[in-house]
Amino acid sequence: MQVTSPELAEAINPATLEGGTISGMAIDITAHKRAEETIQETNHTLQAFIQASPLAIIALDADGCVTMWNSAAERIFGWNKQEVLVHHLPFVSDNKQEVFLTLCKRVLSGESFMGIEVRQQKRDGSPIDISISAAPVRNAQGNIKGVMGVVDDVTERKRTLAVEALCYEIAQLVLQGRTLDFILSHLCKCLVDILAYPLVCICTKEEDGSVGISAQAGTHVNHLRNLLCDNTSECRCPTILAICRGYTQTSDMQEPAFLQYRERASRYGLQSFISVPLCTQQGKIFGTLNLYALKPDAFDVKTVQLLENLANRMSVALLMAIDQQLLQLQGDAMASMTHAVFITDCNGRIKWVNKAFVMLSGYPAEEVYGQTPSLFKSDKHDTSFYRSIWQTILSGEVWRGEIVNRRKDGGLYTVEQTITPLRDIQGKVFRFVAVHQDITDKKQSEAHIHYMAYYDILTNLPNRNLFCDRLQHELAHAHRNERMLAVMFLDLDRFKVINDTLGHTYGDLVLKAVAERLKGCVRESDTVSRWGGDEFIFIIANITQPQDVAFIVQKIFNEMSSPFQLEKREVYVTPTIGIAVYPLDASDVETLIKKADTAMYHGKERGRNTFKFYTEDYEY
Repeated sequence: MQVTSPELAEAINPATLEGGTISGMAIDITAHKRAEETIQETNHTLQAFIQASPLAIIALDADGCVTMWNSAAERIFGWNKQEVLVHHLPFVSDNKQEVFLTLCKRVLSGESFMGIEVRQQKRDGSPIDISISAAPVRNAQGNIKGVMGVVDDVTERKRTLAVEALCYEIAQLVLQGRTLDFILSHLCKCLVDILAYPLVCICTKEEDGSVGISAQAGTHVNHLRNLLCDNTSECRCPTILAICRGYTQTSDMQEPAFLQYRERASRYGLQSFISVPLCTQQGKIFGTLNLYALKPDAFDVKTVQLLENLANRMSVALLMAIDQQLLQLQGDAMASMTHAVFITDCNGRIKWVNKAFVMLSGYPAEEVYGQTPSLFKSDKHDTSFYRSIWQTILSGEVWRGEIVNRRKDGGLYTVEQTITPLRDIQGKVFRFVAVHQDITDKKQSEAHIHYMAYYDILTNLPNRNLFCDRLQHELAHAHRNERMLAVMFLDLDRFKVINDTLGHTYGDLVLKAVAERLKGCVRESDTVSRWGGDEFIFIIANITQPQDVAFIVQKIFNEMSSPFQLEKREVYVTPTIGIAVYPLDASDVETLIKKADTAMYHGKERGRNTFKFYTEDYEY
């Protein structure tokens, strides 16, 4: 038999038959071959996609060793594929190994995650912010055999956002009246943290043409003096050239004067540098922002643009700090602020307010001009509080604190207020700038949290925590004044029957009604608290003898003897009360409560609807 088709496979068991013929069997595997070719084409397509992806695509086996490392991973991290295959991830630093192993275990257990952001290091040692997403890789049987990860380099985005946040923070520091030295130092430290450069400094132009260091930060600050040179030196530094020429100077410029300077900087391991001018709005240069890096060509086009934008925004902010009188000329800028701002003269007469202030206070601008801030007084602060504010700001100091004001509609609001005095050319205070941050919601949330911690939500009575605090305070007061006090423990008789027959909702109504009656039975100096369930507890303070409590007890029984009218039902509830007296029965919180509780249970045993003073006999 002759087989001519290339798409047939022969499975022949030779056998000699009569006549010398050979028999064979042919199987058509065309579809199988085509499927294999399709799979190969798909694999080639996937490989092309993986290699063309701008994101790093990395695969690990179950032991954490690299099995895939695409071109983007090589570009982003600096290691080529041959260096990392069958090895652990090279960019995971020792102090991050534990976190990385935890993430791997989560994925190997079947979990996926997206967008976890961490800072690691590239091969050249420079930091890189990355966003990691990962999912488990399964074999044909569905078993997890490794991890597939996608890594995005978010360094540029992170640093852009961080620089934006820094610009806002510097503006806030200026408005708060922080000193120029503080602002410049804070700016340098933050830039070191954000951009991970070993040296950042701000230099200012002196009248004689020299350069002064206003602020500095980083690991190489001790070398800064050796890096700067004066205007007459043959080795002119980039700071001098940036001031003289009015535009940014970088280490990769073909500048003959930089030859010696590059050699000088390299002695300290600094391979790149940049100097960005700081200018007034009129274009006059008053200083430079200088940054140094450990690797060559660190300042690419995007980084230069970012730093120049930062320098432009910082120039405005720094000039405001140098001369706070410019604040009154920034009306448009302050008008768009989210915080309320108003400016007064030295006598406190309001001269200007922004839109946020109008929204917060409810007063139109024309109604507050010429008025003093006393227009917003809430009567929540005494005269000494306002006197202290005036003493502070008239002395030229900034005042910061919380204050409660009253809106035009009578409502109250709380602000964090910063009042900054402005001085004229002679140094005399002539203006005040007040910045208000509305914290009303925050204070209300804090009050609600406090209420939840110390009050019973159902009855609005003090809970156990507040009761024990008050009892501790009253014990100390009674000890100092040699007075007595009583703790009364009240339990509602057969309250369970109400819950079981009428339901817990109805039972809650009874508890609320009981609480209202009990509050009316005690003096303002006393405390009634819900201990829990159907139990209430009292502090009867400032008594001279145990019998003084009997009057209040009798008042409680009188009040409780009347039926409760709740949803067209009449309900009778009787109490049993136990009483312990300080200092006769105990002198501490826990023991007084325990003995009042013991006395109450003895009253229960003797028929309920009664009261009992604690005696030592109850312990036997």
